[in-house]
Amino acid sequence: DAVYGLPKVGGIVHVRNYDADIQDRLAVGGGYYIPNGPDGPEIRFPVYNSDVSAEINYVHTLLLAYASDAPYPFDALSEGLVRAATMRVVRSPNILPGSPDPAVIEATLDSLYDVSTFYDWYNQPALGAKNFIAPNLLDTTLPAGGSTGGIYLARYQMAGTAWSKVLTQYPGFAKEFNTRYYASPSAFVTMDDFANLGQQVIDFLTSTANSQIEGLSFFDWVKRQYILDTSVTAGLKVMVQPFPIQAVGGTSDFGVFAIDVNTFRTSANGDEALLAGTAFPVYWMPDFTRFFASVQDDSIKIAGAFGSVVPNFTSVPFGGQQYRVAVDVPFAGGDTRVVLPAGSVSTGTNPTFNNFYGTLTGLPIPATGVSYRVSIDWLGGSLGPIPVDNFAFGANITDASYLNAQLVTVHVFQVTIAGPSELFSRQVVKGVGPLALNVSTPDSYTTFNGALLARLALTGLPLQPFRIRPNEVLGISEDQTLFARWNPVTVRYDLFPDAGQVLSGLGFYARPSTGVTLAVDGYSAPFTPVAVSLQPGWNIVTVPFSQTLGTNNLSFTVASQAMSTYDQAVGSVIDPTIFEFNPDPSNPDLGTLVPATSLAPGKGYFVRALQPDGAVMLFTPTDFAAAARRFGPTRFSVGAPRIGLGRPIGGTTGLKVAHWESEVKVTNSNYVTSYVQIGQSANATKGYDPKFDSQLPPSPGGFQVSIDAGVPLYRDINVWGDVESFKIVVSGLTSGERFRVEIAQIYGNKRLTLIDSAGNRYSMSQNRRVYFTATGTTQRFEVTTR
Repeated sequence: DAVYGLPKVGGIVHVRNYDADIQDRLAVGGGYYIPNGPDGPEIRFPVYNSDVSAEINYVHTLLLAYASDAPYPFDALSEGLVRAATMRVVRSPNILPGSPDPAVIEATLDSLYDVSTFYDWYNQPALGAKNFIAPNLLDTTLPAGGSTGGIYLARYQMAGTAWSKVLTQYPGFAKEFNTRYYASPSAFVTMDDFANLGQQVIDFLTSTANSQIEGLSFFDWVKRQYILDTSVTAGLKVMVQPFPIQAVGGTSDFGVFAIDVNTFRTSANGDEALLAGTAFPVYWMPDFTRFFASVQDDSIKIAGAFGSVVPNFTSVPFGGQQYRVAVDVPFAGGDTRVVLPAGSVSTGTNPTFNNFYGTLTGLPIPATGVSYRVSIDWLGGSLGPIPVDNFAFGANITDASYLNAQLVTVHVFQVTIAGPSELFSRQVVKGVGPLALNVSTPDSYTTFNGALLARLALTGLPLQPFRIRPNEVLGISEDQTLFARWNPVTVRYDLFPDAGQVLSGLGFYARPSTGVTLAVDGYSAPFTPVAVSLQPGWNIVTVPFSQTLGTNNLSFTVASQAMSTYDQAVGSVIDPTIFEFNPDPSNPDLGTLVPATSLAPGKGYFVRALQPDGAVMLFTPTDFAAAARRFGPTRFSVGAPRIGLGRPIGGTTGLKVAHWESEVKVTNSNYVTSYVQIGQSANATKGYDPKFDSQLPPSPGGFQVSIDAGVPLYRDINVWGDVESFKIVVSGLTSGERFRVEIAQIYGNKRLTLIDSAGNRYSMSQNRRVYFTATGTTQRFEVTTR
C-alpha cells in the first residue's frame, strides 16, 4: 500500500491454481488477474519450482488486483506500473516470507522483471504495442528450440524498468498516480492523457512546476520510451537484445557479447507472426569500416522468431584499446542497430566485470591531439575522468552506494592541449547494479520541421521518429491517412494500416487530403552513418539525416560479403538508376518517375536490389567521411577473406569500345517531360543486362515514358549491331492531347528513325521535335537504327 496506494475497491480476491490450464506466456509473465471470475475477482496462478519466483510473481498479481474493475487501458501502464512496484516492494528488507537471500531475489528479478542495466540498449521501436501478448499467440504453446515465442517478456521487463525509473526518482509516484486515475478512469483515454497526468503528479510531489524525469519533462520522457508507445503498428519488427559475456581469464577474449534477435510481423489488428530465416549481422568499426568476426558469427539462424550469435570482438584493431562496435541486424527489409563497447566490460587480461560501461555516439572523430573523457556522479560519490578510447569507455566503481537504484549524471568532456571542457551531460535513472549506456549528444534528439502538400508525394523523414504509426507521425486522423510502401515480396503496394511504420531510412508515399505541417520528434545522431536493409526488388528509401548526398556517400554490402562503393555495386548489387517522383502539376494524385541526381532529405527514392539476399545500403554523412579516413584502421577483417562485390562499371565517357547512347524525351501538354535512354554497346549482352539496363519502378500512375522489353525499362542498351528497334510506350496521356518527341545524343552518333503507330517514319536528327496527338491514354511508337 505504501508503494502502490490503496486498492480501488476492497474485498475478497480468489487465488486459483491454474497450473494445468494457464497459457504458456501468462505463466512466464507471472500469472494474471481477472475482475469477473465465476464467483468474483480472481487471480489465476501457476505453480513455480522456486519459492522466491512464486512469492515475487504473487506480489505482481496481487498488485494487478488493486485496480479492480478499472485496469489501465494499456499493458504498458497496467503491467508496467505493477512490475515497477513489485520490484520496489520485494526489495524491501524482510518483506517476503522466509526473508530470502537478496541475491536470490535479484536473480529472479533479473530473469523476469528488471533489465535496467541494458535499458538504454533495448529501447527500440519493436517494443511498442497495446497488448504485450499478441491476441493470436495467447493460446499457443512456446516454440521448441529456446525461443521465447515473441518479445512479450522483453515488453514486460522494459515496461517495468521504465516505470521503475520514475518510482526511483519519485518514490510516491505510483500511489499518487493511481489515486488520481481511480478517481476518474474515463477521463484518461490516450497515452498523452497519462503523460499529462504524470507531469501533474511529479509537480505535486515536488511542489514545483515543470518538474523533470531524467532531465526531461514527463511528456517528452514518455515519448522517448518506445515501450510506452501503445499504438498497434503493423509491419516487420526486429528486436535486438545484446548483453556481455564474462571473459575467460588468460584467453584472447576481448569483447564477447551475446546478441539475441527476435523477428516478427505485426498485423493491423495486433496479431504477430513469428518469422524464420537468416539474418546477416553487419559489424562496424568506429570509422564505419565493416569488419568480420569468426565465420560462425556472420549469420544468425532464426526459428520461431528467435536467433542468437555470440561474437568475440578482437583486441587487434587498436592494439588492445577498447573501441565502439555498431551492430546492424538486417532482416527481410528491416534493420535494428545496437552499439557495443568492445574491450570495456570484461577481457581475457581483466575478466572481472566492469559495472559502468558504454559508448559515445554523435560526436565527430577527434582530430590529432584531441580526445574524449567521461565522468559519473551518483548519490554520495563520483568517478572521473574515465578514458574514452575510440568512442568506448568502461570502469569498475567500487563504492557500494553506486550499485543502488538512483539518479546519476554522466558528463562528457573534450580534452585538448588547453585542458578538458565539458561538452554536455546526461541524467539517467539507473537500477540496482551495473549500468550500460550509449551516450548520444543532445543534438541527436531533434525535430524535423517540414510540410506535405495536398498531393501525392514520395517522401521520408531524416530521423527515427519516437512514434512510428503513420497517422501519429503525420498528424492526420486514421480515416484520412493515405500511406503506402512498395512490398517487393508481394509485388504490390501495402497500404495503411497494413503498411504501418515510419522508420529511419525507409521512404513512403503519402497523400494528405489537406496540407500538413510536420514537426516530428526523433533521433538522428550527427556524424553517424546509417544502414538500411533492402529486400530483393524495388525498395523505397530516404536519407536518414539532414544532408543531401551524392552517390559517393552510398555504399553497399550483401550477406557476409565485403563493402562495395556505389560504382562497384551497380549492375551486381543494385540497379544502375535510382529514381525519384515528380508530382503532376495539374493532378494531385499522379506523377512521373525520373532518375535522381542526388538524394535530398525529406524525399523518397526507389532503389532496386538485384541479389537474392537483398543488400544493406549505408548512408554516410558528408561531414563524417573525411574524418573517418584519418581515423584508426581503414581495412580490417578477421577470418576468411571476403570477395568484393561487382567491379567498377564504365560510364559513357572515355569508352574505348563501340558504343552509342541517346535520350528519347517526351513532353506532354502540361510541359512535363519524361524520358528513356536507348543505345548499343560492344560490352552489352543480348537481353536484359543489369550492368547497362535499368528497370522502371512500379508507377503510382501518371505521365510516364518507358521501353517495352517484356518489363518496362528506363534504360535499354543492346548488343552492338547494325539494326535495332526500341519499343517506346507513353502512358498517362489524355485522348486528343498534343505532345512532342525529341531525341538527344548522349554519346556517339547514330542515325535514328521514329516510327509512329500509323507507320509514318521520321528521321530524328539531333534535337528534332516531332508532334503527335494522342488517340488514347497510351501511345506507342518505335525508334529504329540503321
